[in-house]
Amino acid sequence: MKNRTPARICALALLACAPHVAGIAQAQPDSATWYVSAAAAPGGTGTVDAPFDSLAAVEAAAGPGDTIVVQPVATGVRPLDGGITLKPAQRLIGGGDAVIGAANDAPLPRITNSTGAHDGDAVRLAPGAQVRNLVIDGARRGGIYGSDAADVVISGNSVSATNQQCADGFMIGPFSLPPTIPLGVAIDPLPDFITLNNGWAGIMTDFATAAGTVRIEGNTVHDTACGDGIDIRAHGVSRVTAQVIGNTTRDINLGLAKLSVLALGLQADDDARLTAELSGNRQLDIAPPSSPLNHLADSEGVFINPLGRARLDVTVDRNEFRDGDGNFSANGLEYVTTSGAPESRVTVTDSTFDNVSGDVIENYNLSPGGARQSLTLDGVRARHSSFPGAALNPLIPANLGTCLVTTNFGRTAHTDLTVTDSEFGQCSADGIGLIGYTPTGPGPATAELVFDIRESSISGTAANGLAIINIGDTDMRGSVTRTAIAGAGGSLIHARNSGGNTRPAVRFGPGTLDGIAQPCLAAGGPRIDLAAIPVNCQP
Repeated sequence: MKNRTPARICALALLACAPHVAGIAQAQPDSATWYVSAAAAPGGTGTVDAPFDSLAAVEAAAGPGDTIVVQPVATGVRPLDGGITLKPAQRLIGGGDAVIGAANDAPLPRITNSTGAHDGDAVRLAPGAQVRNLVIDGARRGGIYGSDAADVVISGNSVSATNQQCADGFMIGPFSLPPTIPLGVAIDPLPDFITLNNGWAGIMTDFATAAGTVRIEGNTVHDTACGDGIDIRAHGVSRVTAQVIGNTTRDINLGLAKLSVLALGLQADDDARLTAELSGNRQLDIAPPSSPLNHLADSEGVFINPLGRARLDVTVDRNEFRDGDGNFSANGLEYVTTSGAPESRVTVTDSTFDNVSGDVIENYNLSPGGARQSLTLDGVRARHSSFPGAALNPLIPANLGTCLVTTNFGRTAHTDLTVTDSEFGQCSADGIGLIGYTPTGPGPATAELVFDIRESSISGTAANGLAIINIGDTDMRGSVTRTAIAGAGGSLIHARNSGGNTRPAVRFGPGTLDGIAQPCLAAGGPRIDLAAIPVNCQP
């Protein structure tokens, strides 16, 4: 036995000791269950009938592998304050009924951290820990945070009003954007100079050396005070497998002196390996205009960022994004390589991204190095964008509200795009934009942008239906088949090539243009502009 006096020893099943605690799995032998309540009298011993009255007291008493039950209290009772740092394999569980979907006046297990203890986090994770069924509101920094805490489960929690101190969290960049795309001239790349800072996330896990898993399931993160919803960052030599399933993030807010805000963010840097499954998540009302700071936001629904020498593999299934506001580069999904030579792959299936103040889906390979990036969209709906500067199209062919934009920048980068059975429309710029930019530099350029678009539709765009732009020596090639393009304010198909010795090669197959069947999309019909683009027409 352990050398302490636990509140209750559960040698068999934990449920036998705590039948009214929601979602507790069977306990390990020689583990203890401790109780804590914001309504408890002083001097409690941690039993179900005499719970501790503070998180500090239960943290001191509980050992590795133990279970801590936060008892529900009435809405008028102040939450347990001060935060808690868990020990390995501990379970921190909210008692009572499920907090997600509970009535406003229901007794709930509520905690917070308005102090500087635990760096302002309400819950600090340890390896093997579980955090379930808690209401976490108003933390000074994070709601739930882990550093190299592998094999953790975070499920069924309601997290809100986090990062009251507006600490920096997820950092994007540095990176650069080519300044001369409107001029059609490739020049030496600029040094990296753009960095975007995000506020600390409501739920965040960082990894540097650990190997293992993280499961974030069925949580709601909402009304953040300053920063992101859910973030996972793998750096160093970490090896991480993440499952992010059935979470809702809504009303995620920018915060003071921040440039970007993410509803759900993934990042892999250095030599890390991150494999992530994102399934059944929702991002709603991101950077809502009700907060004046959000008018400045670079807001993102799902943000995926490989860099360094990392390897990143992400699947996104049944995702719902709706209503993203902000001022520049707001996106429903952004998949961007900012630097280094990472290898990454993102597959998105049966998902919707609807109504955003920017490009609906951005697929940017911005690294000047040999980054390899692959995006597959199957059964994806990307619609309804707006952007204040959309009238600048075609002078600036990206970041103005295109439904889907894919870019390859750099002399040795490779970007691959596959689109099947998908729908794009009602956007303030192009329907699908494909942009290759190869700066000048020593040695032969090996940059490639390869695309395959089929069984899809593009409609009702303010600029072009399909835009293909190549500047410099990118080897741009691909096919467009069995695709309907209609109702574009500009050309149905527009392409231009300049500044290099390599020209795009596009194979067009059958489809429809403005509702008229075409044996080959480039064979004729209204508003086809294919300047300097060799076409292989295969009906």
